[in-house]
Amino acid sequence: MPVADGNYRAAAEDFLVSESGAKPSGEGEHCYLRVRKTGQNTRWVAKEIARELRIPFKAVSYAGLKDRHAITEQWFGVHMPGQAEPDFHSLAIEGVEVLEVARHNKKLRQGELSYNSFSIRVRDCSYASVEELEGRLEQIAMTGVPNYFGPQRFGQGLSNLDLPGNIQQLADLPRERRSFVISALRSALFNAYLAQRVRRQVWAEALPGEITISDRSRGLAEEDQSVFVAERLPAGILWGAGVVFPANEAAEHEREFLAGFPAVCGLLESAGARASRRVLRARVANMRWQLQDDEINLEFALGPGSYATAVLHEIGEFNDLGSQYA
Repeated sequence: MPVADGNYRAAAEDFLVSESGAKPSGEGEHCYLRVRKTGQNTRWVAKEIARELRIPFKAVSYAGLKDRHAITEQWFGVHMPGQAEPDFHSLAIEGVEVLEVARHNKKLRQGELSYNSFSIRVRDCSYASVEELEGRLEQIAMTGVPNYFGPQRFGQGLSNLDLPGNIQQLADLPRERRSFVISALRSALFNAYLAQRVRRQVWAEALPGEITISDRSRGLAEEDQSVFVAERLPAGILWGAGVVFPANEAAEHEREFLAGFPAVCGLLESAGARASRRVLRARVANMRWQLQDDEINLEFALGPGSYATAVLHEIGEFNDLGSQYA
């Protein structure tokens, strides 16, 4: 139950994100750029970097997508074999500032980050009592939050869930659009399953027979345990071919839920999606807060793939005003 209300992202500077992870070696055919972007999405910035440098879009990479309606810092990789290094600081891209440039001998790949740090200001707040609000924040710091995919996963106005009715219509979509649709559909199924577990109050700990996975199982996240130490957590299905079900009580929960979506599951399998799993609980580190008049100022860290909006959702009914300055 929410214990506060208010507004966030009234301005870009109210939502700050900083990516931690990449450690360039100083040599190699890849140029890593640490970029501060304001009011722009990650894919658009990558395309603009490619356009400015007159290189293919596929030569530009990044570790993770960052919020558009925010000020964010993240790494981009630019593959420039045998080419002189241009003056990256002079790139003329609206809302983008290059903070640092370094060489590396490997491509920057998606998921190759350790964690993201957030600093968020919620304005126009009201809450019943300081004690209740701080009690909720302390609980989040100790237990974490349900690991929902954030609304940005589903596109503006849930456009990524405007789904084709059959596999041929899905196959006919442009490649990038088809990828967004498949990803959004898998994410929506996961969110609905997790919501069911939350309603039954069985989301934070593994059920008998549950499949668990490490929440620090990829690349830099696994190597860097300075903020998060690896922990095996219960994991829900991202649907696709090759599903392996859990056993006992956990299997009953999954099979009962998925029985309601045979057409969706079939469409995903036909589209070539491969089953994987995502942890149900997102741990929250370095949680700090300051309450001042009608504002809540929050700082915390999340692992790769977890959304700050999932944390905000567990605190209060907060309105996202980001679309007002889109």
